[in-house]
Amino acid sequence: MKPWILSTAIVALSAASISHSEQTLTVESKPYKNWFALEAQMEAVNEATISAQTSGRIQKIFFDVNDYVEQGALLIQLRDKQQRASFEQAEAGLAQANANNVDAQSKLEQSRPLFKQGSLSKGQMDTIEANAKSAQAAVIAAKALLKQAKEQLSYTQIRAPYSGIVKARLVEVGESVNPGTPVMTGLSLAKLRAIADIPQRFAPHLSDQQSFNVSYDGKSFEAEKVTVFPYADPNSHSFKVRVEINAEGSQLFPGMWVKLNVPMGERTTIQVPSSAIIQKGELSGVYVKTGSDYQLRQVRLGQTEGDKVEILAGLRNGDAIIEDAYGHLANVSNASTSEEQH
Repeated sequence: MKPWILSTAIVALSAASISHSEQTLTVESKPYKNWFALEAQMEAVNEATISAQTSGRIQKIFFDVNDYVEQGALLIQLRDKQQRASFEQAEAGLAQANANNVDAQSKLEQSRPLFKQGSLSKGQMDTIEANAKSAQAAVIAAKALLKQAKEQLSYTQIRAPYSGIVKARLVEVGESVNPGTPVMTGLSLAKLRAIADIPQRFAPHLSDQQSFNVSYDGKSFEAEKVTVFPYADPNSHSFKVRVEINAEGSQLFPGMWVKLNVPMGERTTIQVPSSAIIQKGELSGVYVKTGSDYQLRQVRLGQTEGDKVEILAGLRNGDAIIEDAYGHLANVSNASTSEEQH
C-alpha cells in the first residue's frame, strides 16, 4: 500500500450514510499564534533547606522523605529544657520588674504633694523620680528578655514554612544540632516553573512574555509569571527564562522535561478538534462530506494546541467534517452489522 493512501476497508466503511444527529463543522483558515517549542525543565518555586536556629538534641522527627506536610506543621522537636528554663527565668524577671515599678511609681505619686508642701528637698524628689524612671526601664528590658527567651524556646520546634513534601531528611533522633545545622529539605508542588534557554535569534519575541505556555502530556498550562534574565550566556548566546505556572493536580514534578511554547507571531492555517482526527498506524484522516455521504480523507498534521490540531494538507476552506470521527466509525460499523444480520 502506498504511504499516502488509507486502508480501503476503512474508506469503504466511511462511505455509508451517517446519522443526521452527528455533529459537523465547516473548516476555515484563520490566523493563529505561531509557537516555537523549546525543551524546558521543571523546578519548584518554593524549595528550601531548613536549618536549626538554636542548639539542642533532637527528640523526635515527625515526618520523613516523601511525606506531605501542611504549612506550620511541626517537623522536628528539639530538647528544650535549657530554653524553657531561660523562658521561665525571664518570666520571673518580668514579674519582679513589674513589682518594683509599681512600688516606685507609688512612691513617686506619694512624694509629689510632700515636695509641694516643702516636706521633701529637691534632691530627695530627684532621687525618687530617677528611681521611678529606672523601674520603668527595667520593665521594658525584662519584656525584651522574655521575648527573646520565648523566641529561643520556639526555635526548639522546627515547623514547615509552607505546605509541600519532604525531599530529604538530614538528621536522626539523638543528634545534637547547632544554629545553622541543616535538618530537612522540602518543596511545594503547587507552584512550579519551567527553566529554558532561548536562542538569541528569538530575543525580539521575548516582549510577548505573558503569552508563554508550558505543555506536557497533551495538557497546556498558561504562564502566571515570566522572568527573562537580562543578559545572554557568553558561551551559548542564549537567554535564560523562567516561566511560573499553577501546577496543582497536574502530575508535574521538579526535574521533569516539558515543552515551553514561545509565541513567534501569527500564521494562517486550518485547525480542527482532535476528536475529528482518526488514525490508522502512522496515517491520519478526517471524515469529509462528499455529496450525501462522508469519505475518509488523509490529512497531514501540524502542531497541536490544546484540543486543536493544525492541518497542513488535505483540507480546504469550506470542507465539512465530522467532529467525532471514532463515534462516526462506530455508528457505521454498527449499521453494517445490523444489515448483515437481516
